[in-house]
Amino acid sequence: MSQPKPNLSLDLRGEHCPYNAIATLETLDTMQPGQVLEVVTDCSQSVQGIPEDAKLKGYNCLAVEQHGPLFRFLIEVPA
Repeated sequence: MSQPKPNLSLDLRGEHCPYNAIATLETLDTMQPGQVLEVVTDCSQSVQGIPEDAKLKGYNCLAVEQHGPLFRFLIEVPA
């Protein structure tokens, strides 16, 4: 199954925790149901923090990928 195309992308390279998770949640709060946010970061702590925080707030983490030093998340706002 292919991944959905993101409606919005958030580039957080160079930022550190907890800002990555805060920025992700703030952005998700502005999005419409069914939309998908792509988050790219180079902070390894985000691998655990962003999916956990998103799930606690009711969002769906569709994918967590690592591409070299970068981490990519796809998070959906539930319909």
